Amino acid sequence: MNTLPNKFTNSPMDDDEVVLPVLPNEVWITIFTYLPFGDLQQASAVCKHWCELTRVPVLRRKSKLVITPYNLMDICKTIRCRVRFCKYLLCESVELRDLEVQEKLIIILEYLGSRIRQLKLNKSPVFSVLNEHLPELEELILTHLPRIQNGNNTISTDLYKFPKLKSVHMSCANVTYYIKIHLLLNLTLVPCKNIQRLSLELNSDQEDLIMYTLDMYAHSLRHVEIIVRSKPSTIGKWQEIFKKFTQLKVLKIAGNCGYKWLKVALENLPKENRLQKIDLNGCLELNDDFMKFILNKWSHSVESLDLMVCHCLTDESIKQLKLVKHKLYHLNLAYCCRVTAQGLLQGIAESTNDKMLNLNLSHITSLSEEFIFLLTERLPNLTSLNLENCRDAVTDRSVNFIFSNLRHLRHLSLNDCVRITDAGLIGTEASMSALSDLKRLETLSLRGCRNVSNRSLLKALKFQQLRKLTLGYCYQISSSGIEGLVEYCPALEELTITSCFMISDDCVLQIVLGLPRLRKLNVSNCVNLTMRSIDYVMTYCKTLQELCMNGIDAVEVEQVQQKLLKQKPQILKVEL
Repeated sequence: MNTLPNKFTNSPMDDDEVVLPVLPNEVWITIFTYLPFGDLQQASAVCKHWCELTRVPVLRRKSKLVITPYNLMDICKTIRCRVRFCKYLLCESVELRDLEVQEKLIIILEYLGSRIRQLKLNKSPVFSVLNEHLPELEELILTHLPRIQNGNNTISTDLYKFPKLKSVHMSCANVTYYIKIHLLLNLTLVPCKNIQRLSLELNSDQEDLIMYTLDMYAHSLRHVEIIVRSKPSTIGKWQEIFKKFTQLKVLKIAGNCGYKWLKVALENLPKENRLQKIDLNGCLELNDDFMKFILNKWSHSVESLDLMVCHCLTDESIKQLKLVKHKLYHLNLAYCCRVTAQGLLQGIAESTNDKMLNLNLSHITSLSEEFIFLLTERLPNLTSLNLENCRDAVTDRSVNFIFSNLRHLRHLSLNDCVRITDAGLIGTEASMSALSDLKRLETLSLRGCRNVSNRSLLKALKFQQLRKLTLGYCYQISSSGIEGLVEYCPALEELTITSCFMISDDCVLQIVLGLPRLRKLNVSNCVNLTMRSIDYVMTYCKTLQELCMNGIDAVEVEQVQQKLLKQKPQILKVEL
């Protein structure tokens, strides 16, 4: 008999009794950090001990309360009448979505506000109710605010009333100019002492104010994002501002910044800023000389590089990535079409590299099968790999290298790799590895892999923990494949099956019955679907939050929207 003591009963176990291992709380908490929010909620129901552990601060930050017009009244009633359930509403991260200022919102903020550390205003211009209720607020995010409150021409939020505020995000293009100007003035008139992160949109008509703001906070900023909408004009002033930064760890510059301004930014930023993450996605002016300058200047600190659509980069600078490979764990070179396999191997995989975890080589079309073999052999710890549209490199033979060498993979994208067939995914030969060997896989994208059929769904996709799957333009997938999918991938939370012409209403029924965790479903352009699919969603989907059914003629848009609004208000996003 196993006499290991039961932590919860302090008694010996029977032979057939299942008991949790006795581990220190710190170990359990570390394990729980790997769980998504839904699984964490289920873990909290296992026992009293786990329930207590899942409420520690580091795990509570994984939960998020989204308040919408559809749940506003229920939350307000809970606060007023069901006090013992209110503790489940206490979240550090809150999103206000599609709301206006009203009494019910004020009541909710009065109760929840003291716990809120991160607040996102999504289509919710409710600034006037924030001042007195958020003493612990650290991060404010603005998105999709094309107007201020109806009938109100003022924004009465005073950022200095949030004494712990560290981060302000207002770079979203859909936030009105008036709101951005007001908040920039707010930041400069009465300085906030703890600001460490600013995300700003740079337009010519507010350039002076943005410069003044950055100049004021240069000494404390650790994270700066500048989305450039028009080329900066006052280069000399920018030069002096960049010289004042001393503590930056993250720098993001995106958009049409111009060669001269980018040069000023990179050259005048002091080396003492130990930059760890550099994001220059879409900076068409970034050339080999700039890149080599960056790698030499911050060779001892840089850990993450995002260089998507930097078309001017060639092997000349990519080979110099060897200067930072001892620290570099994230590299995004998507659409860097002049980069070759030789440059990549010399830069990041000349020998075994245990540091690299996330790699995006999407749309680099010059890669080969041999390159995939060498890359996967030398980067054994990759957890995320994107090879979208690397058509010549990704074949049945080369995916075998991925499946056999990259056993730590959690995220894999092989979109538009048209040479992949069922045989490659299933691993028919005795010596071939199969897709199902990637036991840790959480997200998989096979959009445009038109040779993938039901056989793969029945024999290759066997993942108890797969959470997100994309299968667009896979014309051979039908009801029998979907039946296997829901059986072998029961934990799916996001499923995209677009432009798959054999998908029918029966397939949708199998999906909604077999995937109890499903939150996002996209079946756009599956032309055989009818209103029956909508009825199945209405009847059986308990957790769905987003539904996309574009391009389906049989769906009557107005009728469906009214039905969903009445019967499924928890579905926050609908596209028809």
